[in-house]
Amino acid sequence: MNTMRCKYESETMRALYTGAPSNALIEHQKNCTDCRETVLVAEALRQDASDLASRNTPPSLAVVWAEAERHRQMAALARATRFLNILKIAGVVYGVVFIFWALYSLAAHGLTMPGLDVRSSNAVIEGAGLAMLFIGSGLWYTLRRDERLTN
Repeated sequence: MNTMRCKYESETMRALYTGAPSNALIEHQKNCTDCRETVLVAEALRQDASDLASRNTPPSLAVVWAEAERHRQMAALARATRFLNILKIAGVVYGVVFIFWALYSLAAHGLTMPGLDVRSSNAVIEGAGLAMLFIGSGLWYTLRRDERLTN
């Protein structure tokens, strides 16, 4: 830390802080370069501090509260939709497994499966097809809805 070069320098800083310099101190500042430099530096620092304070004001309480409420709602929405996301993944896995099973069964056994007559195999294929149709339409709707929200 620099030592004071003039005995009136501390009085000059105190007068700048209180805003009431005496006439003798003003006359001294006209003749003393150290005190004039102290006044210039203190005024520059005060100006910088006021500029920083005006630019970096904290947001209002209403803005902070609204942001916290929005964050809470988004966390609750993420928790609520977690189960739906699991269902989407399960539907996609079911669809892939069903397609592989159908291709394997048709390739290995021809169009009819052993142990089932034509009528029973048609019922099995129709049931699996309807299940795939319902799951696929539900997945299409939910996946399309997610895509629409992100755009």
